[in-house]
Amino acid sequence: MTSDKTYGTGRAAAGSSDLPLSHRSGARGVVRILRLAAISGLAKGPGFVIPIVIAAFFGAGSLTDAYFLAYGGVLLVGGAVAQPLEAVVVPFAAHALALGQRASATFSRELALRGVTLGLASVVGGAILIVLGITITRPDVSRMQVVDFYAILAPGAVAWCVASLYSGALISAWRLEMVALAYGFRGLGALAGALAGAVIHEMWPVALGVSTGEWVRVWWVRRLWKRAIGALPEGTGGSPQHGLVAAAGHQMGAQGLVAGVQFLERFLAGTVAVAAITHVEYSMRLVMVASVLFDGGVAPWLLARWANAHVAAKLRSDWRNVYRPIAMASTAAVGVGCLLFLVAPVIVRAVLHHGAFSSGDAQAVTQLLRWYAPAYTLNMIALCLERLLLARAQNRLFLGLAGFRAATRIATVLALLSSVGILALPIGFAASEAGYVLALAFASRREALRRH
Repeated sequence: MTSDKTYGTGRAAAGSSDLPLSHRSGARGVVRILRLAAISGLAKGPGFVIPIVIAAFFGAGSLTDAYFLAYGGVLLVGGAVAQPLEAVVVPFAAHALALGQRASATFSRELALRGVTLGLASVVGGAILIVLGITITRPDVSRMQVVDFYAILAPGAVAWCVASLYSGALISAWRLEMVALAYGFRGLGALAGALAGAVIHEMWPVALGVSTGEWVRVWWVRRLWKRAIGALPEGTGGSPQHGLVAAAGHQMGAQGLVAGVQFLERFLAGTVAVAAITHVEYSMRLVMVASVLFDGGVAPWLLARWANAHVAAKLRSDWRNVYRPIAMASTAAVGVGCLLFLVAPVIVRAVLHHGAFSSGDAQAVTQLLRWYAPAYTLNMIALCLERLLLARAQNRLFLGLAGFRAATRIATVLALLSSVGILALPIGFAASEAGYVLALAFASRREALRRH
């Protein structure tokens, strides 16, 4: 299997010989991962509090269903466009840094233009899909409420795309802690909006806070990237952005399939019962808390390490470089998944069961959370294995595997929805992730065999 893009070797910030010992030492790497996870958890803390505030003051009903459907459209933009951009840009940004300040400055201008263009196009596409989804599935929500919420959230979705490109560039420069901190702006804005909304008994301030916080994040990461490239030598110039559009297209297609399935699942949940969408959203938010160790620590550390090694032509799919860190991460994922399953009732009672959130709501979310626990474990293992393909810029292969992943998930959900109800969602999630992990493991080993 060949890579979609081949990079020459470079000495600058991308070269592994120039990295601090913490980037090469296993023990120090673990310390940095834990530090990153802690920073990420603190930064995302305000965002994790939002469901608690919403549950306490608004409970679970048609209004919260409308908000979470609209926010699902934003998550579709984020999952299909913003998150892929953050990951796919890392090896290209590492190449830009290796070429020097002149090439990196040109690359920076490309980031802003691409981010705004893709963000605007994605927001329009998300609006169309929301209207179509409501028209086809007819969930028990007000269409106008959903559209109003989405209109307020849309600027934040555009900002998410721009911020993701700069965040990915900063990851290549090993500014991992700064990227983790930047996630806090969206959560702080949303939390401020949620508290204001609780006072006036309206939910639209939550959406406004999300958008405001995300634009502050754009300002933050853009400033940090300019500072990072300002310390580079002038260099000889070049075109590190060559191939980025094609790579981004493959990545957006891959992640868009998965995000699209998640988006469709929300509409399907709305056909089961009133508040089912909200119950799924609350349970998934709790799962997101458990994923901080990987999203905020393990995954960016692996991607930065492997992308820089790839630029320096030193990336090998052997035990020391790839499979030992994957094995360690998998062990941690199993442990966290088991803990999540065991303490699910305690978590739901402590976090959500307050105010307007009823005992019936708590029971429904607890059941969903326990079913999502094994899916979470498999998803975190897949997240780590994906970083290897991203570091190699094997985006065409990524797209093919994503098609298999999405098809398995939606087929399982549709097959089981009538018999097991809302539990079809976590079951389909787990089934798709199990097959995806096996496919990723095979793909990574096949690359190793080709090299040797």
